[in-house]
Amino acid sequence: MARPRKNPDEKRQRWAVLNVTDAERCVIEKAAAAARQPVNRFILARTLSGASVVRADWQQNVARLGTAVGLLEEIAAEVRKQAAPMDALRIALELRRVDAALMEPTLSSSAGAVSSEC
Repeated sequence: MARPRKNPDEKRQRWAVLNVTDAERCVIEKAAAAARQPVNRFILARTLSGASVVRADWQQNVARLGTAVGLLEEIAAEVRKQAAPMDALRIALELRRVDAALMEPTLSSSAGAVSSEC
């Protein structure tokens, strides 16, 4: 006996809308393999879950954060030299809060980044 036909709302059809370079395709295929999913299911899952796409400029953002951290450390060192002990401690704690606020979003988004090397 043959399998019953699917409801038209459940039937999937080919939809050729994704145009990618060889490098982009490689990244997507590697990410899908890392997730142990077929490419089709991986793309659907990422899209339907609302998961953010890894931005291509994450490396630039990490470099900018490194510069910001260096500048914050210079400020903290200067404050430690010139301010009263309690004032220096308060300022240093505030600088650490700024540092943590700068680092958290970029590191969490870059942690899942996939190498573009094939």
